[in-house]
Amino acid sequence: MDEVIKGFLNRNVPQFADKIEIKLTGVKKDNYCVTCKDETVFITANNYVSAFSGFYDYLKKYCRVQLSWCGNREIKIDKLVMFDGELKKEIVQRYRVYLNYCTFNYTMSWWNFDKWEKEIDFMAMNGINMPLCIVGTEAVWYNTLLEFGFTKEEALSTVSGPAFWAWHLMTNIDSYIPPKDESYITERLELGRKILNRYLEFGMQPIQHGFSGHVPMKLKEKYPNSNILAKNGWCNYPKTAQIDPLDPLFHEVGMVYLKNLEKLFGNHHFLACDPFHEGTPPKRWSFYLKAVGKAINKLYEDFDKKSVWVMQGWTPRKQIIKAVPKERLLILDLSSDRTPKFKNFYGYFVVAGMLHNFGGKNAMQGKIRHHCDNAYKQLKERGANIIGSGMFMEGVEQNPVVYDLQFNMLTESDKIDFSDWLDDYIERRYGKYSSILRKAWDLMIETCYSDNGYEENEVGSTLASRPQPMPVMTGPCCYAKVWYDTKKLEKALSLFVSVCDKFKDSDGYQYDLCDLARQVLSNRFHDNQIEFSKSYKSKNLTEIKKIADKQLDLLLDLDELVSHRSEMCLSRWICDSHKLATSEEERKYFDKNARTLITLWGDINGDCSYLYDYSWREWSGLIKEYYYVRWQMFYNEAITHLENGTRLNIATGNNYLERKRYRSTEFGKLLNEFELSWCNTYSEYDYPVDTDVIPSVLKVVEKWNIQK
Repeated sequence: MDEVIKGFLNRNVPQFADKIEIKLTGVKKDNYCVTCKDETVFITANNYVSAFSGFYDYLKKYCRVQLSWCGNREIKIDKLVMFDGELKKEIVQRYRVYLNYCTFNYTMSWWNFDKWEKEIDFMAMNGINMPLCIVGTEAVWYNTLLEFGFTKEEALSTVSGPAFWAWHLMTNIDSYIPPKDESYITERLELGRKILNRYLEFGMQPIQHGFSGHVPMKLKEKYPNSNILAKNGWCNYPKTAQIDPLDPLFHEVGMVYLKNLEKLFGNHHFLACDPFHEGTPPKRWSFYLKAVGKAINKLYEDFDKKSVWVMQGWTPRKQIIKAVPKERLLILDLSSDRTPKFKNFYGYFVVAGMLHNFGGKNAMQGKIRHHCDNAYKQLKERGANIIGSGMFMEGVEQNPVVYDLQFNMLTESDKIDFSDWLDDYIERRYGKYSSILRKAWDLMIETCYSDNGYEENEVGSTLASRPQPMPVMTGPCCYAKVWYDTKKLEKALSLFVSVCDKFKDSDGYQYDLCDLARQVLSNRFHDNQIEFSKSYKSKNLTEIKKIADKQLDLLLDLDELVSHRSEMCLSRWICDSHKLATSEEERKYFDKNARTLITLWGDINGDCSYLYDYSWREWSGLIKEYYYVRWQMFYNEAITHLENGTRLNIATGNNYLERKRYRSTEFGKLLNEFELSWCNTYSEYDYPVDTDVIPSVLKVVEKWNIQK
């Protein structure tokens, strides 16, 4: 048996590996055909990805498998189900692209190769053939700077930390929480090579990170006569630098970077970069932006005549795009909404994407019915030059229903019937179908997964927001409000609980029950805080004390509830960071990175970045250690002021998207001192394990009088 196929089968269905035969035809069109005979499954496909996609489609259709990051994390089947006829498919999307730069940090910062190996298998099973490949590029940056006169210490100091490297590559930051030891560069390089090699073994087309002219400001000291321009700081971070594309140094540095990339990882032709991503160019003139586009294209073409520039269509600039020949540019429309706004991207090749999640936050949300309409089909019908589908969420490991659907849509060329799909999902997710669970899901589709009343990705959390009488926003892009009838979602929870005896052995059920109960309690916190705000305005001291006690009690119950699922534990995030480290010093360094990303995001120039609480998580440990303490401090402050008849002076953050400068008040300074202290705390945790969540759910349902 082919070693690649043998390895894949032994990792995923070892007990049936000798009963699955896969034959590759090598034809150009992506397709597979699955048949059964003599207790053996036969798969014929043009390549590995098509074969593994056919394998998983067979498991879904006939063995009723649902594989996920959240519950059902392993394939568990008792037998290979035989069937008559053929299960076949031709995949029309040339490219099925996967991963946002941000995913590498909001979710994957602490993944070792064992975790990556499972993920790459999962990619292939879902038909992905073009993954982003950026792990280990620290070494490319580092080696390039050494060639331009940087000492090892200087070059290392410009490398942003393991939880922030994605934004470094996107030109937003550099030198943020840098490593202290050169060995870190080697570790990332080794991991990145393993990931890339597995992509290549599977026949995937990796997207590598290219060069856009982004350099450390210190390069100006080395080359004082070169035109190195300061860009405006991103989200209150220090300014970064851009080499003027008309300066010869642009091409010189870029070529050294690309040759280092080729030396360390090989050249695989698709090179990504996004000049001025979410930022302001040092010059806004049309001719300057056009020059940027021409300079990057010339650099790539001089390096490799077969190269293709891959650009995120997130903050596109017409002048840059149109400076590049159409056959040399591929645009990833991360959420499929930019293509119509930019005149179908002027006829350039486009991948229709789904974004869904900002920051890895774990609210139950997603416009599921909307995704069934198939953005690939819609944009193609509108005349766009659509060449593929993609998934570009900033964080995964949440909302498994959304991703199960969207993975399915990657290789679909038409709309799908949502109701039929949901029935199928329920049976695969929980091991058997239940009309009661379908009723619960119908209520969830009416509420947290509805298509109306909110913008996808803008869902926040009141309990994870910086405290005030009634928070407006959590992160800078998500609102601390609930846009649906919370009692309907409580009814869904009651329906879920009513069948707990029948589904207690289902891992998918256990996760979803926990997640649904988490969302219900989070909504209760929101509703209670509205009442607190009203009582504070009316100066009802007795009532606000009562509500404050209730809120703190609820937070502790919520922390205990989600502790039963490892996917919702801070300890997993921290332990994974510790396990990836190779020394005690590095463990502490990774620990700080891990804590900072999901809370403050950063603290610079004597003030907090605009991004605090952007990557909030309603996780066990984080609720008790961080959110609970902030709310306890707030309630004590509010009650003290009311008792003393003084004015409560609360500000919630920076003057950005309604976020005032929170450190402008004495209480804000105290709050920030706690937050900084927590980010700088090093703690050892036990790795969490999954346990039966049903007793905890029954307890909170009774205690908090969840509506039936």
